[in-house]
Amino acid sequence: MRRIPFNDTYKQWRNRARKYDPESIVRESLRCLREASIDQVEEFRTAPWRTLLIVKWVCQDKYLDGKIAPAITTGQLNDLRQRLWEFPQHLDRSNRETMPPQLLFRRILRSQKGFQRDITMSFVREAALLAEQNENYPLRRRFKEKTGFDVLDFIDLSLATFGAVIKGNRLLRDDWFSSLHKTYSGALVSAYQSSVSRTYPELLAFFRALPDASRKVASEYFEFPVLTRYPFFRTSEGMICWHPMVFYRGLEDFVHSVMSEEGQDYIGPFSKLFERHVVAESRKVPTRFIGEDDLREHIAPKTKVPDGLLSFRDCNVFVESKAALFNESAMTVGHRKYFARMTRPIPAAVEQAWATSVSLREQRSAPADVLNADTDYLLVVTNKELAPTRGTALASMYPKGTLDYPNAEAERLLPLSRVYVLAIDEFERLTNAAASAQVDMPAFLASCVEHDKTPVQSVHLFEQHLDRQQVRSNYSDLVERAFDNGMSRIEKTLSASTGILR
Repeated sequence: MRRIPFNDTYKQWRNRARKYDPESIVRESLRCLREASIDQVEEFRTAPWRTLLIVKWVCQDKYLDGKIAPAITTGQLNDLRQRLWEFPQHLDRSNRETMPPQLLFRRILRSQKGFQRDITMSFVREAALLAEQNENYPLRRRFKEKTGFDVLDFIDLSLATFGAVIKGNRLLRDDWFSSLHKTYSGALVSAYQSSVSRTYPELLAFFRALPDASRKVASEYFEFPVLTRYPFFRTSEGMICWHPMVFYRGLEDFVHSVMSEEGQDYIGPFSKLFERHVVAESRKVPTRFIGEDDLREHIAPKTKVPDGLLSFRDCNVFVESKAALFNESAMTVGHRKYFARMTRPIPAAVEQAWATSVSLREQRSAPADVLNADTDYLLVVTNKELAPTRGTALASMYPKGTLDYPNAEAERLLPLSRVYVLAIDEFERLTNAAASAQVDMPAFLASCVEHDKTPVQSVHLFEQHLDRQQVRSNYSDLVERAFDNGMSRIEKTLSASTGILR
């Protein structure tokens, strides 16, 4: 079979989709998604993320604007879905054959994992970080200006809305929201609805404003549906949820998505809040924590340091937070250089740890337990899951030379096999387990390294190591408090409890 470039494959599919009225494709896709959700096994088999990609591509195509075409039937939509499913069979594999296995694997896994991951209370975290600041804090104030509601309102209304969706109410009529007016104004509730839903004309505008609207690349095929930004389709009936997991993933990313439009004006200040949170979580671990200011007193001048160091009897564990914009394409990119460009903070974190590790031993002024430990680890904590997990896997995904050791001492003290990249969920789970003595952090990290030595035992995600040790899924006090307070507020408003995520 002759292999062809992705954009050419897309055009063949697009020309077939052009036979039908685009709005009918959108509505039939929505109907099929709602119908499939009755049987969860069948639903996953039909790959709902592919149906949602059809919605995106059809809305981006301007060919039928102002033209009349027949409405699509269920059978014809199934044909489009099947043809989309078969894309990989027709694609030019020249790039894939040189793609690092880790990049290929994370690309294939991305959409599926988003639909399979558990529903947890962690979606409140970014809102809670802003809510911890006073109401005039610039990011909190800017969020309200952009959305029409406060971050606390976001938590409350999202809990109420998801409570209805998870119970099977995919269609939320306007009168359902009227029950919230006891506590929340009509204008505030309306602003929330507008922030999570789009009518058909608004959907066209949203999709056509995306950076990838005019040119198709292979990584787009594997991305988690962009409809996380607007997980409801708004009609005269009310708001219809595209898919419960798209809504939940959208809640996880909502504050970040809204504020990312501010670019560095957002991520700069947010990084400082995130760093403070990571440091606070690190201090839970029952051992000496040395913060970055204290670390600087024990290393050569101008050496960049991590956020802190957990000092144990036999090892040091460096901790570094890295909050960045990290857009969806970073999760499905297939080229080493593009992956490196999209994840620049990660190699920077490793280089900081190497420099500090070596300098501490050279300067010889740090506490004795730090100097006597001959084994170092680095935990890089990110605000978004990047899924490279361990340093050795990272090195294989980057261009040659990206993560070269600066000297032999850095390699001896902190080899890449002892570097791990954790999403904040994973880090909170680890620190809580260490704080409650469920795990001994040095022994646990040593077991992670041992398991990752061989391909048979190595894992893709750090959470798999936590699962292996049966570590409970606990969260930070920040998340627990924000969730519980939100539940309390919304339960006072609604007659029935929406306790759904416990």
